Amino acid sequence: LIAAPMEHEFAPGLRADCWGYNGGTPGPTIEAVEGDRVRIYVSNRLPEATTVHWHGVLLPNGMDGVGGLTQPAIQPGETFKYEFTFTRPGTYMYHPHFDEMTQMALGMVGMIVIHPKTPRGPHVHRDFVLMTHEWKIKVGTRRPDPTAMLDFNVLTLNSKAYPGTESLVMGKGERVRIRFGNLSAMDHHPIHMHGHYFKITETDGGPVPESAQYPETTVLVPVGTTRTIEFSADALGDWAMHCHMTHHVMNQMGHDIPITLGSDGAHIDR
Repeated sequence: LIAAPMEHEFAPGLRADCWGYNGGTPGPTIEAVEGDRVRIYVSNRLPEATTVHWHGVLLPNGMDGVGGLTQPAIQPGETFKYEFTFTRPGTYMYHPHFDEMTQMALGMVGMIVIHPKTPRGPHVHRDFVLMTHEWKIKVGTRRPDPTAMLDFNVLTLNSKAYPGTESLVMGKGERVRIRFGNLSAMDHHPIHMHGHYFKITETDGGPVPESAQYPETTVLVPVGTTRTIEFSADALGDWAMHCHMTHHVMNQMGHDIPITLGSDGAHIDR
């Protein structure tokens, strides 16, 4: 993983100077199998120190990635080697644990998927990973505001806002799994799906026993957690899926509001 500044496009025409991993936000999804021993080199090309915390993963103390507590922070230009075994299957996350308010607010987040060594449950045809995040990008600025604690104006899935998001495409009758992660700064997200019901099959703490699963059409994904849902795609059509906090859906809510600063808005729509 290379931590570095980069330019990111949230939606067509909406770009900002962010920080991320391997040139993107979120960083690459790390996939492994239960029992795999992994070695991850983290190189720091930021203008300040950083670490990586493996959120929800049970591992040796020295690999936990908390700067000043379990390791010295990784200074600019340095590389740190993390090495541990993924002992549990599940859906986890990674993020800095050094100046995390700034670094996570600028985009340094990512997802981890650990597949079980022995498959369990019904066969899944589609497996999607979506991370929620929220940003404060003030009009006329190039950089998200890492000090924001409310009034976030760009709410994203995998750091994209509609229409920059990608559709989740599946075939009729396929069994689908969607893994949600939330490293937003302050907000929980009730993710609602149209046209289908699902069951919550897993949290970042582990699988939910089948006897404890129940049908839902909305799953609450609290800050700092993951939730995994599964369902049968049995209804044809294009269906919406969104956070049901309506101001999160609307993002900057800038439609049909006249420009009051004397600027020429003739080309904005185009």
